[in-house]
Amino acid sequence: MIFTGLSSYFKYKTFYDQEMLLQQNFRFAVDRITQDMRSSRQDATTKKIVESPGLSEMGSILTFNTASGSVTYQLSGDEQSGYEIERNDQPVTEKMHQLVKLYFIFDGRKVIIILVGKTKYNNSENTMSFTSVVYPRNVAYPY
Repeated sequence: MIFTGLSSYFKYKTFYDQEMLLQQNFRFAVDRITQDMRSSRQDATTKKIVESPGLSEMGSILTFNTASGSVTYQLSGDEQSGYEIERNDQPVTEKMHQLVKLYFIFDGRKVIIILVGKTKYNNSENTMSFTSVVYPRNVAYPY
């Protein structure tokens, strides 16, 4: 009976640890994106701050202009080794098997970030998503 109770506890703890790892890495990535967005600037040629995804589009790559140049965020890796969020080809998060997809939506005033993850518990997968909204520094332009 004690073994059954401990087994259930450790299985639940594993599920909880996976979810916390995913949340912590997502929070860290959103903080980093927010920090970069604070220095966002219109490009002199395109007159845009956010280059991709396009206006009212959803994409897997976020590219925007800052005072120090263009910044790109995207998901990198594979199912075998795990995925990580990268900033200009440099990892922002650790590699995780729980991380599945990363989406960005730009509506002209804000960037919506959606992270999709999965955890395993008792031989079943649980899919979850985390969403955050980030505003560019200068939102006075139409798009």
